[in-house]
Amino acid sequence: MTRIAYLDIIGGISGDMLISAMLDAGLSRQKLETELAKIVPDPFTLNESRTNRGAISATHTDVALTNEADPKLGWQDFDTCIDNSALSETDRAKIRAIFDCLRVAEADAHNTPEGESHLHELGTLDTLIDIAAAVIGIRILEIETLYASALPASYGMSSSSHGKGASIAPATMSIIKSYQLPVRISGANLPVGESITPTGAAIVATLARFSPANILIENIGYGAGTRNTDTPPNVVGLWLGKSQKQLEPFNKTADDLGLVHQSDVVLIETNIDDMTGEQLGYATEMLFENGAVDVWTTPIQMKKSRPAVIFSAIVNQSKLTQIAATFFKHTSTLGIRVKQLDRMIAHRDFVTAETRYGTVRVKRRKIDGIITQIAPEYDDCARIASELGIPIQEVMDAAKQAASSVRN
Repeated sequence: MTRIAYLDIIGGISGDMLISAMLDAGLSRQKLETELAKIVPDPFTLNESRTNRGAISATHTDVALTNEADPKLGWQDFDTCIDNSALSETDRAKIRAIFDCLRVAEADAHNTPEGESHLHELGTLDTLIDIAAAVIGIRILEIETLYASALPASYGMSSSSHGKGASIAPATMSIIKSYQLPVRISGANLPVGESITPTGAAIVATLARFSPANILIENIGYGAGTRNTDTPPNVVGLWLGKSQKQLEPFNKTADDLGLVHQSDVVLIETNIDDMTGEQLGYATEMLFENGAVDVWTTPIQMKKSRPAVIFSAIVNQSKLTQIAATFFKHTSTLGIRVKQLDRMIAHRDFVTAETRYGTVRVKRRKIDGIITQIAPEYDDCARIASELGIPIQEVMDAAKQAASSVRN
C-alpha cells in the first residue's frame, strides 16, 4: 500500500502550523533541523511545546533565530539559499515551486511585475524555514501523496504592514483563485481574522491534492497556531496512514478494467502574453523532447485586456526539474505553477494492420477487455496516401477495419 497523509484544515493553515502537526505526528525534530541546516544560512532552533486549542491537545512550534540572522530577505536572497543548499534536487525543485507560487501571487495582489513585489511579512528566514520544512518533513515521513480538506473561509479583518485588510489576504486569495482551491464558506464557527496565510496557501496549493481518498490511519498529529481560539480550534490535523484502493462499480477494480492509476505526475503551468505562436510552438517541441507527457495552450485574457495563453504541461515527477528548467529556458516566464495530479490511463496496445494499401501501425484502447478505440498512426497513413495519391481517410478506414480483426 502507498503511504499517504491527509490535512484536516480545521481552523486554518500556516507554515508553522504544518511543521507543528508533522512533529506531533511523529516527525523527528532533530532530523528536521539537520536537513533544514542544509538550506537555512543562519543558526536556528525549533522550540516545541504542548498546548491546547479548545479541547484539542496540539504541538506549537516557535522558530528561534540568532541575532546574526538577516532580518529581511528578498526574492533573490531566497533563490540564492535554494541554489546553494545541499538538499537533493527534488527537494529544491519543490521548494522553488512554492516560492514561485508566492512570487506570482504577491505580484498579482500588488499589481507589480513578478519578482519585484515587496515581501513585508514574508521576507524573513521564517518563510524559508516554513516552506523548506514542509517539503523536507513530507519526505522524512515518507508521504507519497498529501491530501487536504477544503480551506475554511473566515470573517473579520487581518492586520499587516499595509494596514487593516480582509480576513483573507490578497496574495492568499490570488493563490486560491489561481489554483482553484476549494473553500468552505458556510457552516457554524468560521474562523475570525486571517486563518490562511499566503505561505500556508502556497504550500498546500503546490504539494497537496483536494480529491477523494481512502486512508487506513496509523497516526494523527495536531499543529496549533499562535492565536488561542476555539471557535473553531486554531489547529490543523495531519493524519498519517496507507491508501486503500476503492472498488469500482460492479465490484471491478481499475486493474480489472484495464485502467492504470498514476499519482506521480504533476501539472506545470504559466501565463504567457509576450511570445509569438512560432516561439510557443518551438517551446512545445522542446518540452516534448525533454520528457513532457502532454503540452497544450489555453487562450485567456490578462490585465488591461491583453490576449494571452496558459502554457501547460503534464510531466512525471522524476522529470519535474528538467521540465521546469525547459520552461525557464524556452519561454519568457519568471514563474511557474506546479500542481500534483492523479491520472487514469486506459490500457492500450499496438498492432500491425495489413491493408490493401500497405502496412499500418495501429494503437488500440481496451476497457474491461473490450476494444473501444482504434487509432491508426497518422505518419503511416499520410505516407501511404501520398505515395498512392488517395485520400488519407481511405487508408485510415482500411487500417481500422484490418486492426479490428487482429486477435491478441
